[in-house]
Amino acid sequence: MQKILGLISILIPTVLTILIINFLFDIVSLKIQGMPLVFPFLVCPIGAIIGFVGYKMNRNKLPLVGLVFNIILFVFPILYNIVVILTQGA
Repeated sequence: MQKILGLISILIPTVLTILIINFLFDIVSLKIQGMPLVFPFLVCPIGAIIGFVGYKMNRNKLPLVGLVFNIILFVFPILYNIVVILTQGA
């Protein structure tokens, strides 16, 4: 059970990262426009909670990596918006 929680906490930000990379570089044309930059606000807290619970159950590296990855991905859209506004204007 602990290993499954760790894998889920890593799988969530991995899928979101793939969607964000696709959004930035338009690898595959999808009609979801800006949603990949909104998804982390909704899904990463859930992944962080799953990672935290998995880490509390069994103190190994997998849920901890998932927890950190979720936190970093939660902050990324905020930093992206700040950088884009500063470089390209409003």
